[in-house]
Amino acid sequence: MTSKSDIEQLFRSNYGPMLVLARRLVHDDETARDIVHDVFAALISSPVAEVTQAYLLTGVRFACLKHLRSLSVRERVASLLALELSDIADNEWPDEDDIRRIRTVVGSLPERTRQIVMLRFSAALKYSEIARELSISEVAVYKHLKEALNVLRQNFHCNDR
Repeated sequence: MTSKSDIEQLFRSNYGPMLVLARRLVHDDETARDIVHDVFAALISSPVAEVTQAYLLTGVRFACLKHLRSLSVRERVASLLALELSDIADNEWPDEDDIRRIRTVVGSLPERTRQIVMLRFSAALKYSEIARELSISEVAVYKHLKEALNVLRQNFHCNDR
């Protein structure tokens, strides 16, 4: 059973590493702090017999992943393209020029990469589903998507208005 004084001690000794992990995963200081605090709040509300640093870090990791899954597609795209949401007005992005640029860039990708991008973002398939459909590994799917996103980032950063 974990008492409040035990949780306070755990907080003092593990807050730093937990916050670093959360920041690396969500790329937002305020959200990272909220996630770490939520992990400790969960400990208070439903005590665990033994709490280790690994247990706490795993809790932060899962809470971050849950947070990232809950983000809207618009927020995910902005995050992937390293854009600030404040720079994207709802009625302005993507505008027709940006859509044309995205289509041009995606159209210039190698056939397999283009096919994977379309399955991922148009059909909203998971990596495992894409891998199964194309008879390739999930790692190959990841590499193709990573390359496509790098090309998109380069195109949008080099051609900023």
